[in-house]
Amino acid sequence: MRAFLALLSLISILTSMPGCSGDDGPAPPATGILQGVVTDLNSGQPLPGARIIVSDASTSTPLGALTSGADGAYGVEIPPGTYTVKASRQGYDPAPPKDIAPFPVSVVAGQTTGFSIQMSTASVAGGGAISGRVTDGSGGVAGVLVVAESRSLGCPSLTDGNGYYWIFNVPPDSYTVKAQAVQLVSSSVSVVLPASGQLNNVNITVSRTATGAVEGHVTFLATTNIDVDVTLLNPMSGETVPGLAAPTVGQNYMITSIPPGTYLARASFANDGKVMDPDWIVKNGQPYVTIGADTIDRDFSLTGAIEVLAPTNPASSTWPVDVQGTHPLFSWAAYSSADDYIIEVTDHNGRVLWGGFADDWTVRKVVVPRTSTSIEYNSDSTATEELQIGRVYRWRVYASKNDAREPTGWKLISASEEQRGLVRITQ
Repeated sequence: MRAFLALLSLISILTSMPGCSGDDGPAPPATGILQGVVTDLNSGQPLPGARIIVSDASTSTPLGALTSGADGAYGVEIPPGTYTVKASRQGYDPAPPKDIAPFPVSVVAGQTTGFSIQMSTASVAGGGAISGRVTDGSGGVAGVLVVAESRSLGCPSLTDGNGYYWIFNVPPDSYTVKAQAVQLVSSSVSVVLPASGQLNNVNITVSRTATGAVEGHVTFLATTNIDVDVTLLNPMSGETVPGLAAPTVGQNYMITSIPPGTYLARASFANDGKVMDPDWIVKNGQPYVTIGADTIDRDFSLTGAIEVLAPTNPASSTWPVDVQGTHPLFSWAAYSSADDYIIEVTDHNGRVLWGGFADDWTVRKVVVPRTSTSIEYNSDSTATEELQIGRVYRWRVYASKNDAREPTGWKLISASEEQRGLVRITQ
C-alpha cells in the first residue's frame, strides 16, 4: 500500500504547487478510483493479504503494489486510463491464471470502477515462496518479469513500482532466479526451496546493456494480409517478457535491445483472427529464438484462425467466461476445406486433459468429423480428469485435411486462437 500512498502524495503535492505566472496554479489532475474485493472462489470468503499489482495496460509498468485488507478489500485513486490487475497470494493460484493475459480495466476521471477478484485454491501442494528485489545502479526496477526456473518449470512474478517481487506457491526444488525485460541483462541467483519454505532477499541486479535483436517477415497463407504483433515469451513460464514485442509494418518486424537467452517466439499472439500455421509447427517445432549480441532472423507463416463460438471469452478480452457444469458443450464455426477437427482442452498450467495430439504429432486423440462443429467435454470418456469447479481452462480446435503425401495421411491447416476459449467452471 505504501507505493500507492506515495503516488497519492505525489498527486497531492502536484495539485498544491503554485503556478510560475503567479496565478492560482494548474488545475488539479483528474483522478478516478479503482476498487474491489478479493475473495475465495468456492467459499466467497474475503482474502486478506493478497498482493495486487495495478499496471499501465499500454506499457505494463506497475504503479505500485496493494495488499488486500482484513475484509479482502483494496482501492486506489489513480489518473484516468486503462490498467491491468494481477493478484497473487500464498495458498492460491494467481489471478488471472498462468499463461492468461490480464483483462484491461478502464478508470474514468471522477468515477469509481469496481473490479473484484476471485481466487482459486493453489493447485500446488507444499508450495513455498521466493521474494526479493530487482535493482540497477539507481534503485528498484519496476515492471520486470522475474522467473524462478527449475529443470522443467518456470514460476513467474512481476516487480512492483519499487522493484520488489513475490513468487508464491513454488514447488520444492532447486531454482535459478533471474529477471527479464527489454534492455536488461540480469544476474542470476541459485536457490534451494524446501517444502512450504520461504526464501527472502533473493535479490537480482540488472544493467541496461542488452544489444540482441530479432527481425523477420510474416507470410500469410490463404488469408488476407494484416499487421500483427510479434512477441517473445519466457519459454519456461510462458509469460510475455516486458518490452519484447513489436508490430509488423508491411509484414516485416524487428525487436531490439533483447537480453541474451532463449525465448519462445509468437506471431499474432493477440486475438486478431490469425494464427501461426500449425503445419509449419508440426514440421519444424516451436519457434524458439536464441539471442546473443547480434541480430538474428525468424520468419513466420500465418493463416486464418478457426472461430470458436461458445463457451469463450470475446476477442476483445482475455478474461475467462464463467461456465456452469463440468461437461460444457464446445462449438465452433465450420472451417473451409477441413476434413476433420481435433479438440484439445488444457488446464491453466498447460497440461492437456482431453484430446490434443501425441508428442510427435502423429496421433489425433479426439477427432470430430467435418459434418459436426460441436462436442461435449469427455464425451468419449478418454479425459485424464474431470473439470473442477473454480478452475480455469482453455479449449482449442484444430482443422485437419486429408493428404496422402503426409506420413500420417493428414496435415493440420488451421487452429483457433490461443487467447480464446478461456473458461472458468462454476456450479
